[in-house]
Amino acid sequence: MKRKLIQIAVVLGLIVIIIAGAGVHMLIERYRPSTEREDLYAYFDIGEKNEEDVVLLLQDETLIPARSEIMAKRFGEEVYLPYELVTENYNPRFYWDESEQIMVYTTAYDIYKFPVDSNTYTLNETEERYDCDVVKRIDGNLYLNLDYVKGCSDILYKYYTDPARLILYHQWGDFSQAKVLKKGVIRVLGGIKSEILADVEPEELLAVCYEMEEWVCVQNQYGIRGYIQKSLLGEQQKGTIDNPDYHEPEYPSLVSGEKINMVWHQMGGVCDGSVLASAMQGVTGVNVVSPTWFFMSDNDGNLVSLANKDYVNRAHTMGLKVWGLIENITYDISTYQILSNMKSREHLIEELMRYAEEYSLDGINVDIESLSFDAEEGYIQFIRELSIACRRAGLVLSIANYVPTASSAHYNRREQGIVVDYVIIMGYDEHYSGMSEAGSTASIGFVREGIENTLKEVPKEKVINAVPFYTRVFKQIPESVATEAQKQNLPLVEDGTSEYGRYLLDSIAVSMGQAEKLLSEHNVTPVWNEALGQYYGEYVSDGCKYLVWLEDSTSIGLKVDLIREYELAGIGAWSLGLAKSTVWEVIEQHLY
Repeated sequence: MKRKLIQIAVVLGLIVIIIAGAGVHMLIERYRPSTEREDLYAYFDIGEKNEEDVVLLLQDETLIPARSEIMAKRFGEEVYLPYELVTENYNPRFYWDESEQIMVYTTAYDIYKFPVDSNTYTLNETEERYDCDVVKRIDGNLYLNLDYVKGCSDILYKYYTDPARLILYHQWGDFSQAKVLKKGVIRVLGGIKSEILADVEPEELLAVCYEMEEWVCVQNQYGIRGYIQKSLLGEQQKGTIDNPDYHEPEYPSLVSGEKINMVWHQMGGVCDGSVLASAMQGVTGVNVVSPTWFFMSDNDGNLVSLANKDYVNRAHTMGLKVWGLIENITYDISTYQILSNMKSREHLIEELMRYAEEYSLDGINVDIESLSFDAEEGYIQFIRELSIACRRAGLVLSIANYVPTASSAHYNRREQGIVVDYVIIMGYDEHYSGMSEAGSTASIGFVREGIENTLKEVPKEKVINAVPFYTRVFKQIPESVATEAQKQNLPLVEDGTSEYGRYLLDSIAVSMGQAEKLLSEHNVTPVWNEALGQYYGEYVSDGCKYLVWLEDSTSIGLKVDLIREYELAGIGAWSLGLAKSTVWEVIEQHLY
């Protein structure tokens, strides 16, 4: 019996030892850090056998590169970046011309044209050669040579293999980093059981993305981003990244040292110097006149011209510079087709330069309106290329723009402000023909907002604000008396506060003198509206109601005050012949 009890005790002891050993083993396994290593090809989501793909690590707002699904490509020793990636993030002046299958790159004075899959290209009209293909087409997509892009863009990069990965840097300044205190590892996730991505050594600096309670998200110099135990890192410190070898390209400008006081001169035909002299009677202070002379007339880039040499000569004797205006709204043409096609775009520029030389112009004013969204890239490329031609010829280039809105953002004022001499705000048409609401042509708040929003993208020394010399007279036509033609062509307004309830809204643009005459003929004394910065009057005639927000010397004076307040380059006005003579003196008094 005693022997049997001893045997049982031994067995129970062994069981206890086994259980205890298993528990210890479980505890050890539970707290033992994993030594399993993550496969970097899997980590970067790249197939090991796809030798062309290069992982892109793009810099984020905290200057820490982050994963991207977009891939670069490599051929031999060369790496290529996706075209859209380059233009959207690093250099917008690469332009793919679909019509000629050519990549175009512009600087202040030069135009580069790169054929696909070729190491030869043209610089202006001269054939040149690069070390490799600058542009490649891969699986139907366009790629640009990394080193060529770097040579003309504010970027830096690091390239590593196994797997192939590229870290691109383009934002400069301070970021957080920390020094490794002792040997450790970076893991995929924050936890000792997570797979190992990379080893770290003492004194190694890691960029800090963000902190958790016991773990820190970091990135090492090889583009490996993961988690490290906080206890392995020293205090965070400031790091700095910059690109000291890069210098922003210079775009020499013909900005005048004096305030611009410009007026457009609307032409109904060819006019000589006598017409200008007559129109300028009583006008003082103006130093630039912009006649509406050039019209895009077909989709091949041809122009109709109303230019006249005697007009220019007379302007010059009067001390006026002449900026010939080109527009796109008179003839039935496709602005998209003209500007997105290299041949028509180049022909259009050649025509403008030919006329500028023939008529001794001082500048070109571009007034392209109703630009479709699909014409955005062709439009700004046209402006770039035209700026090169004007810069070479010593011509001032100015661009007329709508007041900034979401619907006109595709005009790319920021790029205009870099490559052209003057960006003109057409500070009017707050309310216009065809709208279902009557109102001011250019209230003071509308003008101020247009200036402030333009200055977010364009330097003040290049901004000209244009004012209206016309007034729009709105006419409310009761539905009951409207003709069938009016019902078909005019907007119908439902207004519960109006005595008409439902009416059609029509309008006409009249000169300052005509607007004042209309109010006077109907015995209306206009009332000052402080909020709008204008006088307002209304009257009833022939069963219709007329509403008039006047432009006069007082309203124009307030607008000119804004030009001085914001230290703009000057003033423009639409158009010669519509202002009362007293306005010119007011402009001079308020502009300087």
